Amino acid sequence: MTSALSATHFTPANRRYLTLLVRSTNSTNDLVTNKSSVPGIIRVLFPVIHHKKDASGSLLWRLFLCTRKTLYLSTYGFICLTATAALPVWANTACPSQQYDETTSIRYIHDGDTLHLKDGRKVRLIGINTPEVAHGDKTAEAFSYQAKDAVKALFRDNKTISLVYGKDKQDQYKRLLAHAFTGDGENIQAALLEQGFARAITFPPNTRFSACYKQQERKARCAKLGLWKNTTPLSASSIADKHIGFQLVKGRLNNIRINRKGIWFNLDNELNVGIRSGNQQLFDIDSIHKLIGQNVVVSGWLNKSNKQAPYYMRIRHPSSLQSAESFACN
Repeated sequence: MTSALSATHFTPANRRYLTLLVRSTNSTNDLVTNKSSVPGIIRVLFPVIHHKKDASGSLLWRLFLCTRKTLYLSTYGFICLTATAALPVWANTACPSQQYDETTSIRYIHDGDTLHLKDGRKVRLIGINTPEVAHGDKTAEAFSYQAKDAVKALFRDNKTISLVYGKDKQDQYKRLLAHAFTGDGENIQAALLEQGFARAITFPPNTRFSACYKQQERKARCAKLGLWKNTTPLSASSIADKHIGFQLVKGRLNNIRINRKGIWFNLDNELNVGIRSGNQQLFDIDSIHKLIGQNVVVSGWLNKSNKQAPYYMRIRHPSSLQSAESFACN
């Protein structure tokens, strides 16, 4: 046996398999493929017993068969590992995305939902609201720095950030509106919601991941994690000026009015809730009518009002209105 293994490489044979090509020193044209390839290797390693009849039934033959099987498994195992290594690995996380609009680096974290990119642009995270850190004459809200630290922890070892922009790409402050992901694909919004450091809120038309974010919020709320440990919906009848800002409010839905400006209903004669005409098509009017006389929970920014009820809240998406029964964890 004078042939030797001079070159071995892998090439795609079809979409499912790779073929091992072995070039013989006796011929520059002959290629040994598939089934003949591995026995060819065996013959190089064991030139004395390249035919079964040479040592049938002997201990050496059995060793030969065992070694050949091992090499078969090793060869195909190597092929599988090589092919797998070339595939992208997506993080096992809630609310994932396999495509991004931009990948860059993060420079600074202002708070839990506002980030600064390396080129100075600001990013406001879509779909969540985190407690406000101290600024000006306003004191820090509970869990504001825990939310900020949670984002810092996500970027401690890798500053890479990937963005999926909303349909509305900027807000009135010229900040980019985006869903953000770490270098290994973890959704930052989902991570904050899961830990109880953020509340879910949807602003159309940026509704992507809305249902997923709401689900992560519910998990944390029902487990009483983070800010949900001591947080329950504010009673509409107990609203005061100190509550101005983002709130969850619970109250009895008394009546509904519909006019050219939108849909309006009142909770406990203290809070007017408005759905402006631009968002009206997102809501099922019949479903809202069925809630008359029931306790409901609304989420959004609470403001002072000059109308009959002293306070006002605008909601933009159906996820901001639900019956108290469906809101409950049990």
